[in-house]
Amino acid sequence: MSSTTISKKKLKAIVFTDIVDFTIIAAEDEQKALDIIDKQRELLKPIVLKYNGLWLKELGDGLLFSFDSSLDAVRCSIEIQEQLRKYPDFIIRIGIHQGDIFIKDGDVYGDDVNIASRVEGFSPEGGISISDKVYRDIQGVKDIKTSFIGHKQLKGVNQETKVRCITSNNLPENKGNLLPRIVGFSNLYFGTLLLIISSIVSIVFIFEIGEIDTRGLHKDAIVPKLLNFINLGLVLILFGYSTISYYKGVSIKSQKIIYYIGFAYILVLLFYFYNNLQIVTIDVTSNSVVNNILGWISTIFIYLLPLIIFKSIQFIYKKINYLRR
Repeated sequence: MSSTTISKKKLKAIVFTDIVDFTIIAAEDEQKALDIIDKQRELLKPIVLKYNGLWLKELGDGLLFSFDSSLDAVRCSIEIQEQLRKYPDFIIRIGIHQGDIFIKDGDVYGDDVNIASRVEGFSPEGGISISDKVYRDIQGVKDIKTSFIGHKQLKGVNQETKVRCITSNNLPENKGNLLPRIVGFSNLYFGTLLLIISSIVSIVFIFEIGEIDTRGLHKDAIVPKLLNFINLGLVLILFGYSTISYYKGVSIKSQKIIYYIGFAYILVLLFYFYNNLQIVTIDVTSNSVVNNILGWISTIFIYLLPLIIFKSIQFIYKKINYLRR
């Protein structure tokens, strides 16, 4: 490669766009597809130039442009998506990555151009996806919010890349990361619930506060069981915390393994307690129906106790942060 070519290599924020379902549109109405491409150029080019962007190339229905600043690239992309809401005829995806590009004979080269196009593929329709490099540049900007999509293996890239999407300005959020979220919060919830119930039963049992139906089990056999449940609760809390960290993008591969183990734990837990959902029985009246209702009310309250604790801590945390401002 000549020294002239190398001198043109620059670090840029690279933006790649693509029209959703353009192949279908072109197959159904070729003239409409051509009109959409013209309309796209007419609408997007002034916005790109407004943010000092460089209009690099048109690739069929796709566009490639670059910026000196990741923030300019993101703000330009946000304005593009906001403007396109007025035109329901076509919807685009946008992907942003930061890397080196060089221009030779009017064409654009560089591995990072390909990475930008791969990142764009994870964008929700009408949304914006960004690589971790771009995220690190804009994470301190208060009015730009993001959501973690996942650790993605991009073609041509040796290691997994963290991909996020912009969620501020009412932009759509990628919903493909829902299962880790459910598994994480389920582990955290059931772990806290087990810890609370086991701790309450242990206190009642040790201090003999009330009567407990041991079903013929000796004290020496009950204590290990209680300790096992307390241990299980702590393990589930650990799994839940690690899985939530994984889905939020602050994870390593070991946490991904914990996520799968946590999923198995939840299935085992649901199977084990399938016929024992009512964990409190009350015998305060002569009416069995009333006793049963009171038992279920107490059971539901215990089930909701972790949620009440989490919401209370969240409320206090927000209040403290608000007072610090």
